[in-house]
Amino acid sequence: MKTKETISTNNNGRTLVLNVGICILFSSTVFAQDIHFSQFDETPLQLNPANAAVHHDVRVITNYRNQWQAVGSPYKTFAASTEFRLLKDKKNHLGLGIDFFNDKAGDAQMASTQANVSLSGIVPISMKSLLSGGLMCGYGQRSMKFENLTWGNQYNGMSYDANLATGEPGTGTSFSFLDLGAGVQYSYGTDEMYISANNARKINIGFSVFHPHEPVYSYYGNNSQHLHMKMVFHGDAALGLKNTPLILKPSYIIFMQGGVREITPGLAIQYVLREGSVYTNNKNPAAFSLGGFYRTMDAFIATAKFEFSNYAIGFSYDVNLSKLRTITSTRGGFEISLRYISPGAFGKSRARI
Repeated sequence: MKTKETISTNNNGRTLVLNVGICILFSSTVFAQDIHFSQFDETPLQLNPANAAVHHDVRVITNYRNQWQAVGSPYKTFAASTEFRLLKDKKNHLGLGIDFFNDKAGDAQMASTQANVSLSGIVPISMKSLLSGGLMCGYGQRSMKFENLTWGNQYNGMSYDANLATGEPGTGTSFSFLDLGAGVQYSYGTDEMYISANNARKINIGFSVFHPHEPVYSYYGNNSQHLHMKMVFHGDAALGLKNTPLILKPSYIIFMQGGVREITPGLAIQYVLREGSVYTNNKNPAAFSLGGFYRTMDAFIATAKFEFSNYAIGFSYDVNLSKLRTITSTRGGFEISLRYISPGAFGKSRARI
């Protein structure tokens, strides 16, 4: 979910919708919040580079978000990531992660594109817990079609005149920057999640920092404007209800960036439809889950996910509850995620701690 607002101006019956990022670009005091998804559990590398290949040998995820269709030009975000476990035969091993995202916002086609490489180190502390630490290095680019914008100085008092000067200083159409990040995560797990017992307790708690160097972030080339450092606190658990097919999955995420504070707690309930066979590969495990999350002062998020063998497909929808709901009619945005992991998340091919 990206924090955005809209500005509408009448142009001979046409409505131009801009996002708050436009305003931010031409301000010296405030900067934008990073893009992120409502299904934050399906964007692990964007949360913390220490997530890279901690619980699986291989994990591949794609995400798509379409936001605020109701207010004009929708905001579209696409992301993809892949992770691989290195040094598989070693007690202490490494994880390699690569992630990419592209976001386009509003009529101005404000685009954010970034590619990152993450490397994690995973160290078992005991038979039930491990500690991981990760570093991230990335390259980002921002671009915009300024010709799609209208400015207050281009209204002559009666109507809009595109030939009038904008009154804005000269700008570039894009800029790029080097990005950095780091994080740590603690993982704990006991027992297994077969229905016959289902007494597992699996917990992950992490902290990460992005943009610690606060790179220059300006279309004007203004060295006094920087991308604020972002801190992320996150945690999740899987708590099996003994002798039932139900697993409770509480989780939370906290973003802190500049003056922005965002807290999103929630709970998903997973129902194990079918266990995997312990002795053969003829029976693949399957599970379905429903969840609800609340992004404080912004939106309620409804989620649904179906998992089969090593695959998963997830859906979510944001019901807008902020003051912007008068424009969006409470319609926020929908997301879809696709995931492949090996080993699988439960049953015979269960994940590591």
